[in-house]
Amino acid sequence: MERIKQYLLLSGLLIALLTAFVNINTTIQLVLFGITIVLTGVPHGSLDYFVEKQILAQSSKQISMATFLAKYFLNMFLYAVVWYIFPSVALLLFIGLTAYHFGEIDWPMRQQSLKEKLCYSLYGLLFIIYIITSHINFSAPILFEVVQQKVSINTWLYWGNQLFFYSLFGLVAQLLLLSIFYKKLGWSIAILLQFCIQTIVLMMIIYALPLYLGFGFYFGAWHSLLSFNLIRKQMSLTNNISGWLILTKKALPFTIVAWLGIIALIVFQNQTQTEWLAISNLFIGIAVLTLPHLQVFTKIKLR
Repeated sequence: MERIKQYLLLSGLLIALLTAFVNINTTIQLVLFGITIVLTGVPHGSLDYFVEKQILAQSSKQISMATFLAKYFLNMFLYAVVWYIFPSVALLLFIGLTAYHFGEIDWPMRQQSLKEKLCYSLYGLLFIIYIITSHINFSAPILFEVVQQKVSINTWLYWGNQLFFYSLFGLVAQLLLLSIFYKKLGWSIAILLQFCIQTIVLMMIIYALPLYLGFGFYFGAWHSLLSFNLIRKQMSLTNNISGWLILTKKALPFTIVAWLGIIALIVFQNQTQTEWLAISNLFIGIAVLTLPHLQVFTKIKLR
């Protein structure tokens, strides 16, 4: 298992253990959640232009920053319109896209075959459902606001409790099937064991942590830092302080623009909004930023 994964899993377990003995109130949870989104969640998508430019250069193609940004913001605008008119459709689309994206990041020795894409897309779907439903009492009011109150909280609570057990059973069943057919994927027994341990520990961390801390850890720490590491490899940067500083320097200008956008969103929002509505708006903002990021990131080919 890569050292970065070992450190992240150990950190997650220690945080989960801390919350078992120390009561962290909602305000502190939201602050910690915001810090992870600002420091790692948003920046990990700020290198998309450089990733796209390098991938095109491998085929002797070029793209200007103006052209890239025009396409990027157009995709964001169109997706934002879908969120405004058809929020339920936009939510399902977001879950489907992030299922593919989360799966491809977590899946070892990712290949481009249809069989493998289906495997890690299913894994990502089960995992994102598990994250949402493992604390459905807290996520239901947020989902209620995300779909513009078109699906009642009681409906979210009912289906959330059902889907939690389905996602839990599905993840366990997938691990059991992988233990039988892992050789067909070209895995070794060591890779299988590492992946099973990784999945089980992540499930334990997310279940043990409160919703905001659990999502903040998975998206802000685990997913974002692993994505950063993959981009570093794609850009052939060294795995040391110098390489990571170069990566951070490249991401900084776009990160600042994204930060300013988030600050503007917070200022623009009515201060009398409920916690649930504020979080739902932040969720939609992240979703709109995510769509063009996924279109770029899935082009990265891993050796």
